[in-house]
Amino acid sequence: MASSVWRRLAIPSMALQKPMVPRQPLALGPVIHQQLRFAGHNKWSKVKHTKGAKDAKKSRLFSKLSLEIVSAARAGSPDPSLNAKLAAVLVRAKAASMPKDNIETALKKATSKEKDAVEDVVYECYGPGGIAMIIEAVTDKRSRTVKEVKEVLNRVGGSVSSVGWLFDKKGKVVFASGESGKSLEEMMDAAIESGAEDIEESDGVVEVTCDFAQLGAVGRALADQKFEVQLMEAAYIPQSVMEITDPDTLEQVEKCLDDMDNLDDIVKVHSNVVLPETESS
Repeated sequence: MASSVWRRLAIPSMALQKPMVPRQPLALGPVIHQQLRFAGHNKWSKVKHTKGAKDAKKSRLFSKLSLEIVSAARAGSPDPSLNAKLAAVLVRAKAASMPKDNIETALKKATSKEKDAVEDVVYECYGPGGIAMIIEAVTDKRSRTVKEVKEVLNRVGGSVSSVGWLFDKKGKVVFASGESGKSLEEMMDAAIESGAEDIEESDGVVEVTCDFAQLGAVGRALADQKFEVQLMEAAYIPQSVMEITDPDTLEQVEKCLDDMDNLDDIVKVHSNVVLPETESS
């Protein structure tokens, strides 16, 4: 075996008649070194970009939760045991790993004597393709918020316009068993008794739809039974839905919804559009 290897590597006899020209391999080292260094830099850039995007998204989430905490605490009691809506926001804040200092700062702001004029605002809009949107915001400066909303709409040919008649305003409560230790069947019975109009269950969590005027009462009734109320909010349910099939319009719709949701003062975007499901890679 060794001899056959030697024969393949042997220099042909004719080559011995010509002077051997020494090779210059030095240029190869720096080229390979530069390529490896470039590849590493490119990978780190992507990591930094991904991490930066995640950090920015988390920062926006914490900012929105802070606004919701302030709004809920000022609308009722700053004591979550007496304020089911505040308790629900605090559950979401903890689930999102919001720092304790951020939560305490928001609660202090809500009870401060020097209160900023934080208010809940709702905007009704038409977006690209004629989709209808209802946008919920919590803001300390209404003029800034409406300006930002209009800027997003202007980029996609939308406008602020009355669309509320296309939706039914309901209350939504999401709760888990919590300290009650009750079974799913008992949870659903409790939801019906508390005034639920519709009930859905998923992974041990129950979602209740109720009359909006009864939202507070339903949330309190469930909290009093030691259920963990995770969400209490208005739900704008479209009377009919739109499906977008044109790719260009769909791209604009998705951009509009994303840009609107990325605004600091916006806490919820409701629409009557059904987006196609994307295949997970």
